[in-house]
Formats: sequence, C-alpha cells, structure tokens
Amino acid sequence: MIGSKWIFVLLALCVAILSVFAIWHPKTDIWYVYGAVLLSGVLLVLLFRSVVMPKLTVMRGMELISSQDFNNRLTNVGEHDADRIVNLFNMMIDRLRNERLRNLEQDSFLSLLIKASPMGVAMLDFDGRFTMANEAFLRITGSGREKDIIGRSLPDLCSELCGEMMKVPVGESRVVRRGDVRTYRCYHLSFVQTGFSREFYLIESLTEEVMKAEREAYEKVIRTISHEVNNTMGGVRSVLETIQDVVDDDEIRKVLESCDNRCSQMCGFISSYADVVRVPDPVLSKVDLNGELSRLLPFLRGMVPERISLEAHIAAEPVNALIDSALIEQVVINVVKNAFESITGTEGKIVVSVLRKNGNPAIEICNNGAPISDEVSQQLFRPFFTTKREGRGLGLTLVCEILNRHKAQYSLRTYPDGMTRFSIEFSSPGKEYALR
Repeated sequence: MIGSKWIFVLLALCVAILSVFAIWHPKTDIWYVYGAVLLSGVLLVLLFRSVVMPKLTVMRGMELISSQDFNNRLTNVGEHDADRIVNLFNMMIDRLRNERLRNLEQDSFLSLLIKASPMGVAMLDFDGRFTMANEAFLRITGSGREKDIIGRSLPDLCSELCGEMMKVPVGESRVVRRGDVRTYRCYHLSFVQTGFSREFYLIESLTEEVMKAEREAYEKVIRTISHEVNNTMGGVRSVLETIQDVVDDDEIRKVLESCDNRCSQMCGFISSYADVVRVPDPVLSKVDLNGELSRLLPFLRGMVPERISLEAHIAAEPVNALIDSALIEQVVINVVKNAFESITGTEGKIVVSVLRKNGNPAIEICNNGAPISDEVSQQLFRPFFTTKREGRGLGLTLVCEILNRHKAQYSLRTYPDGMTRFSIEFSSPGKEYALR
C-alpha cells in the first residue's frame, strides 16, 4: 500500500511538471495541454483519496482516542485503504467501549458489594492513608463518618481495635478480642496497582458465632455433669440416710451427717452452674431506667460495705428501654458486687448512672477499684473465667448470658482516668438493636 502511494505521488509530480511545461511552451498543441491538465486532475484526485484521506481518517481517529470518546464511529470514505483503516479503527473502538463498559459495571458491582458487605473494608493509598471505608468498617471501629478518616492513616484513629489492627502483618490475619464480648478477625492484605503494592484491611465479626459455639459447648457439658452428679449424689444420700437410721454410734452418725452435708453442697455447687444454662428468655417491656434504678438503689446501698460510697446519677429526662426488669436487676446486682469486691482501700467509690450512649438508653457502673490488666481484658466474658482465688466465674457468665438475650452491647474496661466502667446499651422502644 505504501509503495502504490509513492507511485501516485511521483506520477502526479511528473504530470504536473509536463503540464506546466506544455502550458508555457509556445509550440505545444492545445489538445496536449488539455490532456495533461485532465490527467493531472485525475492523478491529484487519486492522490487525495489514497494519501490525504487515510491520513485525515487516522488523525480523526487519534482525536477520538485522545478524548476517550468511544461512542462515535468513523464512516467509510469509498477508498479501499482508507476504508480498511476505518473498519480497523471502528473494531478497536468497539472493543475499547465494551471493555470500558465491562470495567465500569464490575467497578459499580464491586462498590455496591463493598458498601453492603457486613465485613468492614478499608482501602489505603500508596502512603498508607485511607481512601475508602464502608459503613461496616466505620461502625466496627467507631470511626464516625467516611469523610472523617479519608486522608488519615491508621495510627491517627484513636480506637482500641485500630491499635490491634496495626499489629497484623501484611498478608496475614489475626483474631482480636476487645475488652468486651466482641470478637473480630482482622485481615491485612495487599494487591498490586500500577506496579506498586497497595494495602487494605478487612474486619469480620466473629462475635455471634463465637458466643453461640461457647454457649452450646458449656450447656452440653453442664447438663451432662449435672445429670450424672445429681443422680449419683441422690443415691449416695439415700444410702447415708438409711445407715443413719440403723447406726447407734454417735461418732459414726456425725461422720454420716458430714458426708450427707457434703453431698448436699456438691449438688448445690452443680446446680449453680446449671442455673446459668436455665436463664429464661427475657419478656421485654418498655421500662424507664431512672425508675428502675431508683427502686433498686436501697437494696444496693444495703449490699455495699460502709467503707465504700455508692452514688446514683439519674438522667434529667425519662430513659426508656426494652428490657426484662427482673433479669436486668440481677445484672446490676452482680456488676455492683464485682465492683465493691475489686476495691481494697478505704476510699472506695461506686457510681451507677443512667444515660444515653450513641442515642441508646444505657446504664454505666464505674468504680475506682483495682484496674483490669490487658491480659485479663482479653479473657473477660469467657464462660466461667474468674480472677478470684475461690471464684467460679458465674457472675459475669450470668451477666453475659442475660445481656446477650437482650441483644445489648456491653463492655468492661479500665480507662486512663483510673476508673473501671461496665457500660451497657439497650434497645430503644420501637428500634431493633443487634450486637455488632
């Protein structure tokens, strides 16, 4: 194709020279001049169609590509080589448009998938700053709105969970348990973009799955142990009572009574664990937490030792919550009991408050007792975990079971001001509230 175009160019130049020579030469025949001019015109038209038009077509196509206009198409001009360029360009434009449309559809689908995902997703730029975070990530980390973290790095976010995320190496995952019942699996991954590694985080909530597995495990164990121990102790006590009736020796009788008493204590010990399994489902009703605390306060004051002051902070307005009053009273009593047992000094202080947190009705119980260490914080709310020498871990296990059945959020941790706070958030009336 290139060779034929240069032949047209040379031929057109030759005819043009001959035409000029014929026109200006005085002895040239007029018909020769007309023939030369006509031939020159024909060659120039062929030259335009074979050289200029393909060039103009290519330039027009380059302008469309440069402006990323993939919707327009070039039209055939009736010249073989130019039309080949037009068809090739149109085919390329169709492929680019389809590829671009496919990428846009995939990006749109991926964006919707990330926004709707229950997993927290956050993207970082090449400098480690946030460029995107979905609602789940913002809710789990408590980072507020997306625009509040865009352009910031992970260390800039004052969050306990973000601090744990920073410890996860790139390409690995780690299970993180905060100072409450919530458990997460954090992924720190990366992908290559424009030849550089770009990092992102995924946060998956394991709270409900872990709680369900733990509950099913200890319920099965407790029921099995309770059944075997009670049946065995029942038979043993029956035999002991029979022997007591026929024995006249006082010493032997005392030994038998001691054994019977020990069997009774063993049954009571096992029953205390079984009570945790038999926590009834809450019967929810609209309750003002201010009135609930006011009714319970005299009992709490009588339960707390005199060396410890107990204060109650009632909200100025009614704080209504959907709760089972009897079960929540048991929660408050257990938490207050743990609070004064952690205070060893003579200037102990416990404060029970009714307030709103994140727009939800809440109860907060704080004390100035021994702080909770990081190691203990990771174990809190595990079934039957205790730091007391003779404790059985029933108090917090019962509290955890009741609050889980209320679908409440709760946490227990020591804050920088030295106060240890047990915070509970309930559902507002007419609002469904799930554990994050």
